[in-house]
Amino acid sequence: MEQNQTTPSIGHLMKAARKFKKYNQLDVAKAIGCSQSALSKMEHNLLTPSAPQWFLFSRFTAIPPESIETGFIHRNSEVVLNNEQVSLGYRLPKRYRQNRALKVREIYPLMVYIKKKFGLDSLLLFFKEAGLDNEFFLDFDNLISYQLMVDLVNYLGKQGHSHPVQIKELVDLGQNEIYWKSFFECTASGHQNILETFSEKQALFQKDFTVKLNLEASNPHVVYSPESHVYQFLKDLTDSTRVWLAYYRKFTIESMLEKNTGQKFEAKYLGEVNSPLSHHFELVANS
Repeated sequence: MEQNQTTPSIGHLMKAARKFKKYNQLDVAKAIGCSQSALSKMEHNLLTPSAPQWFLFSRFTAIPPESIETGFIHRNSEVVLNNEQVSLGYRLPKRYRQNRALKVREIYPLMVYIKKKFGLDSLLLFFKEAGLDNEFFLDFDNLISYQLMVDLVNYLGKQGHSHPVQIKELVDLGQNEIYWKSFFECTASGHQNILETFSEKQALFQKDFTVKLNLEASNPHVVYSPESHVYQFLKDLTDSTRVWLAYYRKFTIESMLEKNTGQKFEAKYLGEVNSPLSHHFELVANS
């Protein structure tokens, strides 16, 4: 969802930010000095807010003013499982409401890929059939359950997009500067520092898994370990979905290291550890 003619509008962003805070239109209209009718027109893209109104709106809803540049809202807050202050301005279906520990940020790469390969209408149709509001996905801090990740991967499988080449393309397309925004800005160079930051800051993406490292071995090892609440989602997890997720993690690690260090590594998959979705990788530097 790079900046182009289909980038979310100011109006969609305003509605998403308002619903995140569970504000009504009258509250926001008073805060930015306009009528409720004018705010409604702004949210429906019939009226454009002035620069002062946008900055007042950003301050009142606590979103970065630069959200208008990317079309997505980034607060860089950490996930708290079932945080009652997050996302409840939306009516989420029960399927996606229980054990919410996944940020929109984490599923953004899949959204980018579906839009690129199948078109925006296909993505919007998926959301509609899932009972989800499209504007929910404009705020990277909105929380949803891991069930959505499973459903999106199953959707890609049904469309015939489960080959490793396609999964790597998804990583290359979707894990862009918007996905990684602010994540490595203050990180020292070197693959060990990158891996440590990635492990320590998983709560900026999700709290369904922990990422554990062994940096004392001759080659670094990375292990994804699921939290106990994730097991309720296994009923919809096919063998092909499990393979897809393993490849996705493999290419994520490889791409992240190359982008931040300029060095290529192979993340060799060593299998699941003790439980489904607990994936173990050994990193080997390419000569």
